Amino acid sequence: MTPALRQRKQQSIQSVVSVAVHLHKAGEWDAYCDSITKLLGMADAFNELDDDLFNYTMDCVNALSRFTLQHTVVDFEAWALGQACQALRAAA
Repeated sequence: MTPALRQRKQQSIQSVVSVAVHLHKAGEWDAYCDSITKLLGMADAFNELDDDLFNYTMDCVNALSRFTLQHTVVDFEAWALGQACQALRAAA
């Protein structure tokens, strides 16, 4: 896969994640779940084709899933930043 095509695929993944976050904020639960299902389909398409895109897509699915399961923060960006800070502290 060319770097340009990989970048377009990564942008597509990011777009689906952005839509999912927007749907979650809007309370559109079914459409939010559909976005996660779409990401899983994308991951399946990348499986054995491009490990980096597969792993990136699955990381996004995992992050959205963990966010969905917590009940204290409703802003994904704030939650994701907190998760990154915790990971940095753990690594230090």
